[in-house]
Amino acid sequence: MKKALLFSFQLIFMWLLSGLPSLAAEREDIHYETLTLRLYYEQKWDSLLVIGEEAINKGYDYYYMRVRVGEAAFYKQRYVRAARHFEKALDFNSFEDYATGFLYKSYHYSNQKNEARLLLARMPKEQALKIGRAEYRPVLYLETGPAFTDQVEKYGESKQTDPGLYSEAYLNRNSQYLLAGIAQPIGNRYLINAAAALLHFTKRRIVNISGLDSLSGDYNVSQLEMYLSPSAILSKSFSISPAFRLVKVNVKVPFTTEDSLVQHIIGPSNELNYNDYAAGGEITYNNPFCVLSLGAWFIHIDKQDLTQVSGTLFLKPFGNLNFYSSTTVSWKKSEFDSAFIITQLFGGKIYRKLWGEIFYTHGDLSYSTEQNIQVIYNAFDKTSGRAGSRLIFNINDYLKLSLRYQVFFREGSELFYAMDGNPGIYSYNYINQSITGGIIWNLH
Repeated sequence: MKKALLFSFQLIFMWLLSGLPSLAAEREDIHYETLTLRLYYEQKWDSLLVIGEEAINKGYDYYYMRVRVGEAAFYKQRYVRAARHFEKALDFNSFEDYATGFLYKSYHYSNQKNEARLLLARMPKEQALKIGRAEYRPVLYLETGPAFTDQVEKYGESKQTDPGLYSEAYLNRNSQYLLAGIAQPIGNRYLINAAAALLHFTKRRIVNISGLDSLSGDYNVSQLEMYLSPSAILSKSFSISPAFRLVKVNVKVPFTTEDSLVQHIIGPSNELNYNDYAAGGEITYNNPFCVLSLGAWFIHIDKQDLTQVSGTLFLKPFGNLNFYSSTTVSWKKSEFDSAFIITQLFGGKIYRKLWGEIFYTHGDLSYSTEQNIQVIYNAFDKTSGRAGSRLIFNINDYLKLSLRYQVFFREGSELFYAMDGNPGIYSYNYINQSITGGIIWNLH
């Protein structure tokens, strides 16, 4: 009897031991579920991110756990990390609205624009229109502002004072700039970017002819620029963007004199019209932490043909735009020479909805282009460098304001014939400064 009772106790004890792991696992499961839910409601995102990922690594991987942890990463602005969790959540519950909306925003805020648009392409149409309606609406942008220069003063300080037969100089005074454009999505994979710009320059021409006359007069140069760039998403990592820019230049030179000999020397007073243009495109590789763009363009400026190739590396080391950098290396070549241009930019979040950027360019920007020919420099004065800054105020997901300041370090020139008749070109340094304000509005 005692042996039978002892054997029964042994069986019960062994049964309890065999059940302990499952009971422990059940208690641990309840612990993770309860704890992460409590942290979620208390919005303790740091703790939730750590404990939630610990639970997932131990196998407690299901829809609600992924959503909680994804939201924790999202609200900590770790958007790439958040996207991974929401992607996994949708493996458990395909295209559920709540997780899909967060996944779309995670892609958008980490600048994974291709991933965001391709996500919409995989959704049912009604859901895509609900979650990503901004992706189907046009984006309007406007930028305008003046530019100032000290070239007239610097020329007065540096001009040749020795007796000479002839001297001539062309000087900048001031200018105004206006740009308006639209980026129109077409479906989920295509976009057309079209813009027009109007630039107005006030210039001065100074001519001194020994023994005959000294002339000085202002004249106007206006430019109407038109830009077109369709782009296509090839995959989640690659996109391509051809581009074309036409610049219609009008020069009014009412430079007249009653002396026919002087008029013959300085040339007729007339109005000039000609076209500058550029064409080419770039291909872009995009991942959560960097964007690499490679482009090539043919440029025709003032009857001179050039080619330019550029590479830009845009880095987002934290997977968001709280800090980023952009490095661009360009090489331009004409029939006569070639040159490298390097631009370095750093940017990041300053406070809440305010971002800031600083940048510097080393190299001659004249007769070159930037940003897939969204900007073209067709002034002939040499540029030795550029520095600037920009403030960006994100009012919301649909409206942004910006203010940019730039200073260009430039080199002016004076044509001077000495008394012996030998010509020389004498250079001097001056600066141009520009202030432009902009608005980007995503219609909704």
